[in-house]
Amino acid sequence: MSEVACRALPVLSRGFYDRPVQLVARELLGKWLFREWAPGVLLGGRIVEAEAYLAENDSANHAFRGRTRRNASMFGPPGHAYVYAIHTRYCLNVVTEAEGVPSAVLIRALEPLSGVETMQQLRGACPLRELARGPGKLCQALGIDRRLDGWDLTLGQTLWLADSADAISADRILVGPRIGVTSAKELPLRFFLANCPFVSGHRRGLPLSASPHSRP
Repeated sequence: MSEVACRALPVLSRGFYDRPVQLVARELLGKWLFREWAPGVLLGGRIVEAEAYLAENDSANHAFRGRTRRNASMFGPPGHAYVYAIHTRYCLNVVTEAEGVPSAVLIRALEPLSGVETMQQLRGACPLRELARGPGKLCQALGIDRRLDGWDLTLGQTLWLADSADAISADRILVGPRIGVTSAKELPLRFFLANCPFVSGHRRGLPLSASPHSRP
């Protein structure tokens, strides 16, 4: 897709994020994530995998023990970015629900579709399938770091999410336990597209209709 066509996609509004985190996580699949890297250089693609982190009774949530300087963005208004560091890489989350409710969705994987050559330069010349297959790889490919923590994703500039003309049907979505966490990993809060090579980790899961606990 051309940069002009990408920029014409409607930016997701504040209202999209101001809903239960499980619902936002599911509906982020198929949406576009964009990063304006330089004038005329737009990086991004379609979201194919996301994990929900609940504001209550979720020990894997960074805000489980309360507010800190590190997780402060999670308590802010919906539609902002929460970026945190893990080892030498970063992870991008989108803040959901009302201000003061620390829930967020971790964007785990992306199908690269815009600015692929630049993304490969940022990632070190790796295969297309591996460019943004995992939250750390995704942030490296898009040049996302802690400087974007707290960024307003509804502005439609620098870093934002946009709607897609192609809706994702429920039968294409699978749900399973989160990966990469040591606590509350049994919760079925990882949503991903079936038979998608860009999904990180294993691709085993249940149909959305068979996992009622993943619903709000």
